[in-house]
Amino acid sequence: MKAKDLDTAYINFDPVQPLPSDSEFYVKRKYNPLEQIKRDLLRSNIYQPKFLFSGHRGSGKSTELNKLIAYPEIQEKYFTVQYSVRDVLDTAGLDYTDLLVSIGAQIFIKADKAKLKMRDKLLDQLNGWKSSIEIEKEKGLTIGGEAGANAGLANFFTQLLLKLKLEYVTRQKIRETISGRISELMDIIDLITIEVELITGKKVLVIIDDLDKPDLKIASEIFYKMHPWLIQPKCGIIYTVPIALHYSSDFGQVKSAFTENYVLPNITINKYEDRKPNEEGYVIMREFVQKRMSLGLIKEDALEHAIAMSGGVFREMARLIRKSADSAVARGDEVIEKSDVEDAENEIRNEFRRMLTIEDYKTLIEIYERRELRGSNICSPLLHNLSIIEYRNKFNWCDVHPAIIPLLEPQQPQVFLA
Repeated sequence: MKAKDLDTAYINFDPVQPLPSDSEFYVKRKYNPLEQIKRDLLRSNIYQPKFLFSGHRGSGKSTELNKLIAYPEIQEKYFTVQYSVRDVLDTAGLDYTDLLVSIGAQIFIKADKAKLKMRDKLLDQLNGWKSSIEIEKEKGLTIGGEAGANAGLANFFTQLLLKLKLEYVTRQKIRETISGRISELMDIIDLITIEVELITGKKVLVIIDDLDKPDLKIASEIFYKMHPWLIQPKCGIIYTVPIALHYSSDFGQVKSAFTENYVLPNITINKYEDRKPNEEGYVIMREFVQKRMSLGLIKEDALEHAIAMSGGVFREMARLIRKSADSAVARGDEVIEKSDVEDAENEIRNEFRRMLTIEDYKTLIEIYERRELRGSNICSPLLHNLSIIEYRNKFNWCDVHPAIIPLLEPQQPQVFLA
């Protein structure tokens, strides 16, 4: 419900929680690949598609994926399995074997929740694999689970993911066991997939969200070196990937291995030619705010400044309005003033100030001057942490996050320290 007070606005501008498919807060945008993804998934000539879906963190990928699987046509054709990698695995030390295990486990768990009755022959095969990867009991690391029934195996897969997420020693043991027999794991994923398709009459589509959240080095390791394994499962898969991976000479090889690569762009709020406000972008960002709260809760100059400082990234806009609303409430006011937005802006700027190095500042000055990126490993971390924001209209270009720009001015000593 649209907020009529700042406390409710604070709740409505949650910058982390993606929107459900039917949310009244949803905002349409140009250059959104969602309809293209839908068309490609429904085309009969694309079998077991493997898609990459990228965009800046906070650009709205999760929200778009929620809308995708809610389409009746997608529901009719696919048995969809959507999950966040952050919910089921340890993203700080993510490994490709963990990711593959999660695919098979999540398909089975979803099938069990849907009360699909697996054939005894398959359950016997899965129990055989289960027994072969269990860790010795005397080390206190056994993964249990009742044998011979859907529920028992669902419990086993749930425990397996939990141990991969939370227990470092067990995780290493499981990885050592599985990595030496990776083809067996692929067979298990395919057996589960085929069984679900036989029972439901639908194709299996797995959507793995938040793969853009791990450390960039980890994401690079998985997609650059291990992508041949990621395209092996005999089901459709959509992988979310960091936008920064695009800016590497290795990405061309990765991209060519997948069926298609889609990018969800940010909202262009400034014109490329002269950085003057792009009215079309401002309209979209204004709608983003207006759907969540009454515009009577924010002064016009405060809203304009918030849009300018958001960089056209929905999550950044949500952060700014949320922090500004809290600042206004703390002052005892009922309306957000420009000074509240400036306080929020300063807080975000200080976050960047703590993470940026002297070399980063030099790179950012160059980016600010020419507004383009040529494949560079130096720029990748800055794209990943949102210091640099990419825009895609008729062509792709980039700019420095608006909150950082004051730090690039000559009087800022950190730019010129040796």
